[in-house]
Amino acid sequence: MPRLPTHPEQRPQPRRVRSAIVLAAALLLLDACAGLGQRLDPPKVTVVSVRLDRVQDAQAFFGITLDLANPNPSALTVDALDAAVAIEGEVVATAQLAAPVRVPAAGSAEATLVAQTGVDALVRAAIAAMRRGAATSPGHAPTLRYAIEGSARFNGGLAVPFEKRGEFGTQGTAAQ
Repeated sequence: MPRLPTHPEQRPQPRRVRSAIVLAAALLLLDACAGLGQRLDPPKVTVVSVRLDRVQDAQAFFGITLDLANPNPSALTVDALDAAVAIEGEVVATAQLAAPVRVPAAGSAEATLVAQTGVDALVRAAIAAMRRGAATSPGHAPTLRYAIEGSARFNGGLAVPFEKRGEFGTQGTAAQ
């Protein structure tokens, strides 16, 4: 069994030991929190493609592919990704993130949004296209105008808006 020192100068002072422990704990806490206040550069969100995936029964299903580019030195988590899908100026659906996405540090990742709407909305859009005079020249298919507008939320609050406008061809894929 170890012997304790008998002289008071040789014994550890409880106050000094306690102060050293508190100081060490405070330093560790400060070090752990140092990265929390780090300012993030906004990621870039780009709409890569918009497509009509399928029409089943009385429903139309859309897929939207986004590219998420992260300029930051740490990975980002996508908390939410929502967008409004408009065809011929009429919002026909709301698209949501299909699966969770993590964007690596100084890298990029692909995100897929899914949306569905009634076929009646597509019929109304086709009628609107005819009214606007979506003229087709020989050899060119008629098109429907679309707009995707939404926002991506990263790491619990950093919101990044995105939008894209273009036209669908008769094949269901974006013509522009």
